[in-house]
Amino acid sequence: MKETIQELYESELLLRNLIDNSYDAIYITDEKGKTAWYNKAFLRISGLSPSQLDGYTVFELLEKGWLPNSVVAEVIQQKKAFTSLINYYNGSEGLVSATPVMDDSGNLLHVIANVRDLTELNELKRQLDDTKALNESYRQTLQEVQSTGVEGNRIIFRSSVMENIVSLAHKVALVDTPVVIFGESGVGKDILAKYIHYLSERHKKGTFVKVNCGAIPEHLLESELFGYEAGSFTGAGRHGKAGLFQVANNGTIFLDEIGEMPLALQVKLLGVLQDMEIQRVGGTKPIPINVRVITATNANLEKMMHEKKFRHDLFYRINVLTIHIPPLRERSEDIFDLLLHYLDMFNKKYKVNKTFSPDVIEQLLSYEWPGNVRELKNIVERLVVMSDSDIIEVNQLPGSLQQRKIPDHHINLELPSFTSIPGQTLKQLVSEQEKQILSYYLSTYRPMKRCAEVLGVDLATLVRKKKRYGL
Repeated sequence: MKETIQELYESELLLRNLIDNSYDAIYITDEKGKTAWYNKAFLRISGLSPSQLDGYTVFELLEKGWLPNSVVAEVIQQKKAFTSLINYYNGSEGLVSATPVMDDSGNLLHVIANVRDLTELNELKRQLDDTKALNESYRQTLQEVQSTGVEGNRIIFRSSVMENIVSLAHKVALVDTPVVIFGESGVGKDILAKYIHYLSERHKKGTFVKVNCGAIPEHLLESELFGYEAGSFTGAGRHGKAGLFQVANNGTIFLDEIGEMPLALQVKLLGVLQDMEIQRVGGTKPIPINVRVITATNANLEKMMHEKKFRHDLFYRINVLTIHIPPLRERSEDIFDLLLHYLDMFNKKYKVNKTFSPDVIEQLLSYEWPGNVRELKNIVERLVVMSDSDIIEVNQLPGSLQQRKIPDHHINLELPSFTSIPGQTLKQLVSEQEKQILSYYLSTYRPMKRCAEVLGVDLATLVRKKKRYGL
């Protein structure tokens, strides 16, 4: 008999320990609603203390303002099970299911309430909604992004300054006038040069040839550009070799880093541009060519002229039409579109489906990109290749990017003026004004997560309203 009592005691003790350590909250009252028992989880979720619970009924808890509402009180009054949400004053949200315990005569003995903490579940749901909204933003942005392309050659942009540059490229492509493209290293001078070639009629007749004047040794640059005759120098091939100007005949030759060209070779290049003839190293006969010349540099050619490192006559010969490409930090509107473009490109290349987390997007948008588009492209490829999960997180960014703080921009912008339309109800007037405000902010702040932060709303809410108003 003693063993049976001991076993029952131990079983009851085990059950109490299990319930007391349950993640879900348990709260029990007597038939009048007086607190009989509760576990630790109930204290955590409700935010109530033992001194507020012990000796009090749920009705007194309501009167004292310690509870916003009570499911147990509903059960006592209705004598049946009841379920409802309670937003506790500590910020937790609980799903409360209370059940009456009756005797054989139908009299109420106890009420047992189970409380499930929805705060964490709601946070996970919010994060999921944010991710879905961000992915929707990705999809829409990829559809909306302004990209101009000819036969696979594309320029990705959203900024007005790049729109003007692309417009200028269309005009420049119609003529064969020499063009010089200025811009920092990595801004995409070669991409623009190739784009001009493909817009022109020359892409149907000839090829596009790129030459980096700073990458070829000085003693080889002349023979690479103009070619050489057989036996013209030690090591020359017995059949000679055509130069890159000949390879580009009827097409376009792009001389990148023109400021690195030696002065002696600048004289020969000037002659080629004036006469449209080349002469191979070791050769005696001029070879006529029909080629368009586009040059580019990140150097200050005017300063180099004053320092006698670049010829005046060559400068004025190549500098007929000028295009300046600003660095990426000065056209930040393009960053998001470029990120998505290269993310999509490398996803296809490596047959994966990676996406950026919202925090990664914020970090990448706040970065100044000293290496410009080239650096952005390389970092996106690195993230796609090195990320083990489908969602690229902040801890996978290079160290210099992880340590950056996202700047808090406070820009005072003039909102669209209010317009009253006779005959509209208050609801219609408010909706119309909300539509105007959202349209304004969506066009001013990108990406959408940044816009949502400025407006003080959830990203999912912003996406939903954007869709409602057809923006």
